[in-house]
Amino acid sequence: MKIISIYILIAGSLYLITSPYKNNLDKILSSIKLSTFDALWLSYIEGMAVGGIIMLIIS
Repeated sequence: MKIISIYILIAGSLYLITSPYKNNLDKILSSIKLSTFDALWLSYIEGMAVGGIIMLIIS
């Protein structure tokens, strides 16, 4: 439970830190022709990979 709380805290903090730069990030994504849909799927896959690594470390 402690790991999940830390993960949620880090994710929330990163969201709050990067929120003011939303427009800049959208410009970067459009300049490399990566749609928001593709970016969401990439972040989902990355989250699954990081979660898997964390679970391997814990167990």
